[in-house]
This record gives sequence, structure tokens and C-alpha cells, in this order.
Amino acid sequence: MKRILTLFCVATVANTAIAQYEMSSFTSTGRGGATSFVTDYQAAGINPANLGWHSEFDEKRFTMGYNELSLSIHSEALTKDDLRAEFKNMIQQKTTADWTQEEKKYAAQQFANSGLAINGDYGAFGFSFATEKFGGIAFRINDNVNVYARLGEEASDLVFMGKRSSYFDSLVYVNGADTVILANDNYADTLDAANVLSGFVGAQSAKMIGELLDGSRISASWTREYNMSYGRKIFGKDDVIEIYGGVGLKFIQGFGMVDVRSENDQLTAFAAISPAFKIDFGSAAARNPSSDTTNKGSIPDPVGKGFGADFGLNFLIKNKLKIGFAVTNIGSMKWTGNVYTMKDTLVFDTESAGLNNYNVLGTISDLSGNDGVFSWDGKKELKQSLPTLFRTGASIQLGEIVQVGLDVLVPIVTDAPTSLEKAVIGIGGDVKPIPWLRLSAGLVTGGNTDYSVALDKYQVSIPVGLTFIAGNGTWEGGIASRDAVTFFTQNGPTLSFSTGFLRFRF
Repeated sequence: MKRILTLFCVATVANTAIAQYEMSSFTSTGRGGATSFVTDYQAAGINPANLGWHSEFDEKRFTMGYNELSLSIHSEALTKDDLRAEFKNMIQQKTTADWTQEEKKYAAQQFANSGLAINGDYGAFGFSFATEKFGGIAFRINDNVNVYARLGEEASDLVFMGKRSSYFDSLVYVNGADTVILANDNYADTLDAANVLSGFVGAQSAKMIGELLDGSRISASWTREYNMSYGRKIFGKDDVIEIYGGVGLKFIQGFGMVDVRSENDQLTAFAAISPAFKIDFGSAAARNPSSDTTNKGSIPDPVGKGFGADFGLNFLIKNKLKIGFAVTNIGSMKWTGNVYTMKDTLVFDTESAGLNNYNVLGTISDLSGNDGVFSWDGKKELKQSLPTLFRTGASIQLGEIVQVGLDVLVPIVTDAPTSLEKAVIGIGGDVKPIPWLRLSAGLVTGGNTDYSVALDKYQVSIPVGLTFIAGNGTWEGGIASRDAVTFFTQNGPTLSFSTGFLRFRF
């Protein structure tokens, strides 16, 4: 899977832990809260009950939006400059020049027990209609890309060092016209790497893949969601308490999924990849009943589909305090193309040279195939649960220009490829100092990453955003970032932006 990380990123830009948090809603990215904040079609997939909220712009009934994008990349191991350089290489599809053995060792040490997360959401189209009597109905098309990699110490050494990993005690080396066996010790660091054919280990020292990957997780997913949602007021009295409910139904296409993890030396690994990615699974492809090697169009063919549902319930107290609850992504995906599971076998040798860049996900291709470490079995199909979430949030309007709130996301399903590993907590809000400008800021902690600023024992990000409004809500556009702290620090960076400029009400 040499190019899969690149392809996922390029596809997202052409068309994050916390993409599930606010999807492609640039209006929510900057405030750290979405459950009780988002309205119109942006509520689809987050909290459908919000479709019944009273509109901020009373005379507007229709809302339409195109090309909303949110993208974030976070690494605990890389500096901001390194992360920017690697992202530029991904977008331009450039490879990094071969590293020296010392550079490889340094990269392996940096990535040991550290994470890399890429999250992207692209909202191609959204539409909603709402009246007080009817409620609100919305339709939304949204692409979601999630990449997450965390490597244990032994796995990091193997990924970056390849056949020169300290796991292998011997090397097959070409010395002129002779092929000799050498010990893989410090002396071997002076050898010409191009003449090292492979590394291997004796049968008495060989370990299972699950042991080598212990404490590691490498996952990626690209899905497209078609969501139809409806919400309205159920009952209640104005200016006292009102109760709103909502439901959303979604059809999901899957273009690619990888999930490799090992806990307590127990390996679980699955993959289903569109043929457009041209992944080499070695001889297992010939025996795979779901093998598909020909892509039918210019964009990747889907290899999976699924159905899901969202449910929401809201309370509005005295037209000031909003309290929202939602359960989203109830359902499953069925993968039927290029489906594989990984066999947990003893690792004796490899011809892989290891990585020469920080594309950690690319190691799946390097270490797969007939000459690699990973061994795959083909399957006819694979069914997986969606990453179901419980969301709750509250927000309150303070005067005419300020709104603040709290959001909490708790993963219900934790074994899906894009599941959150831990709860997300966000606080924040908006201030609207003048009619055409809304400023947003907040704090977020949790999810699949540890962020860049420590508050006591917690790691947090500081999202910020700007939204511009014209024609009393007729047009809305803006930009946001999931972590403003990255602007001022090198370590633990989160490169992030969220934007949308084709959002209209009428």
C-alpha cells in the first residue's frame, strides 16, 4: 500500500480524530461544539433533531451548500516543519530521497508509541427546507477519510528499518561475486545497503506478527455518505420548554478500509481496497473469491456498502438554553471487493528496505506481497459495525451576540476502523460583534490524538474560526482551524483547516 495514504489525501483535497466531531461543517470546526449548535443540512449526521430549531434568519426557508472541506493532520512524533514537508510530498506525489541508516533509526525512535492521524471531510452538497409547522428536512452528501497509525517500539523499528531491523539477527549480503551471511550487528551499519538482499532470524528466535505489532494500530477508511434527515418540534410551550426529535437514514459507499491492530500479542487485521489503489497482496490475490483487479472508471470503484441511522432528541428551555442528545452511525458496512484478513504467522525474513519517509501506512504494501512480512488470506465478504457514537451537548444564548456551550462524544462501538479510542470533550462558542461577522473559539480534548498544549493532566486543542455573513444570512462563508496553537509551536502539531464559501439561504 505504498500510495494509499497519498491517494486518500489527494482524493480528499480534490473532492479527522475528529472528522466525526463536526464533519465538513466549517461553522462548527472553530468552536469545539456541534451537537446543540449546528442547524439546517449541517445537522444531518450530527443531530437530526436540530432540523426543528428556529432559524436564526426567520425569513429564510431553504439552505444550500457546496464544496465544504475540513482537513487535519496531527503527529506526536513530527515537528510542524517536518509535517508540512511530508504533506507537501503527499499532495505532489513525491517520494523522499533514501535516508541513511541513522536517519531511519531516528525516525523509528520518534514514531515508537506515537501517533499520526489524518482526518478529512468533504461536503459535496447539502440542502435543507424548514418551516415551523412542517419541521426541517435535509439531504447531504459527505465524504469522510480517516487515517490513524500508532506503532509499538518493535513495530516501529521493523517498519522503518525493514531488513536491517534489529529483529533480524542475520543478513544475506552480496560481496562482489559471492553471497554471504553476515551478523546484523553494529559492524553491519557500514555495509552498502543496496547489497543487503534480506534480513532473517533463526527459528528459535522468530516471533509471531501479533507479537511484533503489539501495541500498534494502523487503520484507514474512505467512505461516502448519502444522508436524508428529518426533525421537528414534538410538543411543548413556547418560552417555557419545547421538545424536538429527529431521525436520519443514510446509505454509505466504501472505497477502502484497512484495520491492523495488536493488543496483548493478539493480532486482528482486515482490509478491503478498491482496485484503483493497485495494492499487492501477493499470491493470496489468486485465491481470493472477492478479488477485483480492474477499476471501471477514473475514480475508485466502491468495494463496500452499508446502511445507518441517526436519532436525536433536544430540549429548548425559555428560548435560551438548548440541550441535545443523539446516537449516530447505528448500522453496519458490508465489504465485498478485495477483502482480506491477515494471518498471524511466524516472521522469519523480509526483503523490504523499510520506509524512506513518514508515510507509515505505506508500510502495509512494503511488508505485504510474496517478499514481505505480512501474510494475507482472501475472503468473500466482511461485515463490520459502523463507529456508533453517543453525543450530548448544551448551549446557551447570552444576550444578542454570544452563544457558549459544551459537547461530549462517547464511542459506543470501539472496534470499527474509524472508531474513537476515547471520549471527546469540547467547550466553546461564538460571538457576533457585528451582523456580518461571527468569531468562534473553544477547547477540545480526547479522541484518537493527544494534542499540543497541556492543561494539568489533559492534552487539548484550541479551535478558532471566522464566519462571514451577507444579506441577512443569504450568503455565508468562512475558515477555521482545529488547533490554533500549532501556529505558535513546533512540537505535537495539528495542521488543520476548514473552509466553505458556497453556502446560501433563501
